[in-house]
Amino acid sequence: MKTKRLLAMMLCLVLVMGTLASCGGSGGSSSGGTSAPTKAADDGGNGGDAGSKETAAKPADGNYPLVVMAMMNFSGSPAGLDRIQKLISAYTEENLGISFQLMIMDSASYKQNMTLMLTSGEQVDIFNAIGVGYTSCVNKDYCLDLEEDDLIATYGAGILETMDKTYVDACRIDGTLYGLPQQRDMAAGLMGIAIGAEYLDDIGYDYASKYANEGDEAIYTDLDEISEIFAQLHEKYPDKYVFAPQEATISQGPKVDAIGGDTFGVLLDPENSLEVEDLYSSDIFKKFCDVFYGWNQAGYISADALTDDTAATSQVKAGTTMSYATATKPGIKQQESNLCGRDMIIFQCGDDFMKSSAVAGMPWCINSNTADPVAAMKVLNAFYTDPYLSNLLCWGEEGKEWKKTDDGHITFADGVSADNSEYYNNVNWQTPNQFIAEIWEGDSLDIWERMEKFNSESVKSIALGFSFDNSAVSSTYTALMNVYDGYVKALFYGFTNPETGIPEVVEKMKAAGLDDYITAKQEALNKWAEENGVTAK
Repeated sequence: MKTKRLLAMMLCLVLVMGTLASCGGSGGSSSGGTSAPTKAADDGGNGGDAGSKETAAKPADGNYPLVVMAMMNFSGSPAGLDRIQKLISAYTEENLGISFQLMIMDSASYKQNMTLMLTSGEQVDIFNAIGVGYTSCVNKDYCLDLEEDDLIATYGAGILETMDKTYVDACRIDGTLYGLPQQRDMAAGLMGIAIGAEYLDDIGYDYASKYANEGDEAIYTDLDEISEIFAQLHEKYPDKYVFAPQEATISQGPKVDAIGGDTFGVLLDPENSLEVEDLYSSDIFKKFCDVFYGWNQAGYISADALTDDTAATSQVKAGTTMSYATATKPGIKQQESNLCGRDMIIFQCGDDFMKSSAVAGMPWCINSNTADPVAAMKVLNAFYTDPYLSNLLCWGEEGKEWKKTDDGHITFADGVSADNSEYYNNVNWQTPNQFIAEIWEGDSLDIWERMEKFNSESVKSIALGFSFDNSAVSSTYTALMNVYDGYVKALFYGFTNPETGIPEVVEKMKAAGLDDYITAKQEALNKWAEENGVTAK
């Protein structure tokens, strides 16, 4: 694999040198009619810009190398995707000498589609590992070593200048850097619940008086009050579902650390202990399941929830359900209100917590089979450092999707709303660097400073930065996942009585090799802790 990539890089260099000789180093022209500024850069296209005119000379055959980038969102491929990717491609052609294609898939199908593409060899040069599993991608050799042949140091130095080194290093697996985190909320406010404001108004809930401090975006409460609110909503709106559970609900609920990116062995006391324990036989899991079982039995959850993959925000937007679980953070109220097309009130029942895999949960990776690692790294570097590209990826085209306001924000362009916008991204936290994009109306202009404070002041797992290479127990992992898919989801969606369902799950997990998996994870954690000087409190 290394030889293949080296040859690809050498071929790329030969092509660039030949192009410079034939074109005299003249700059290429935009093919998309964009009025975006042309950036000037150093020799490698490093730092906070997209590249140099010398590196962007048009090839003698007229064909730029193509880089394909894939990500997911919660509503599928936007209607304006082709227009946005043409604008991005015009800019990267002019500034990097590289054509660009953007693929956006629905979250429900992203894992399956990406796995098929990575396995079959279909071109996808840059991809986000969300849903597919970062460790799993590394174990299956889908991810390029980003430091091999000084790739990131030479062509992605801007990324390293943008990102905190601690966060970059947290993406290492056995010391090798295969992925890069995005600029986002690394911590998460646990057990958050988003409820439509209009529904709370109709039951007379005075949410305006419930905020503890001026400027708060979440009402801090407990699950008992949430259950009381749900009961009133169900009585007022018997034709709507009260709550839409999601796959991520369990990871956004109890304060446990699913080290290694899976729940097969967790830290139940992540602030103080390095002991890897069984989540499913714990009191924490039992209490969590009891709450959701009560909600399901009361009729708050759709009978189709186990098979309906429609995003919870889409269900609220359509008016079929009234609430869902979400991780909270600075800006969460505006984010969820935008997604749902209606004002949402955010409640939080848990702590602000940063788990061990928070940083490396959904990194950006370069496919190990990419034909042009240099081109892929240059494009990735540009998305981390260039505000024009970040704005296109996050918000779409100025004048078409959005416009600037007098106070320094942006908002919908004239005649555009969340309902008819052709490109309205609902996952800016997944993009490489939303911190350099414009700030949407409703969020404070200091949102990113607040986000950094939120991250720094959150409760942190003692194992922050640990990653688990499960390749030695991959068959056990597969067996455990089969149990998880067949039984666990029904438990935390409230369809199975915890009194009988949990013992059954524990038995099946044990039979599938859970104890051996926990032992392997504990040994890896012990080794990591010793190497990094981490001790239990």
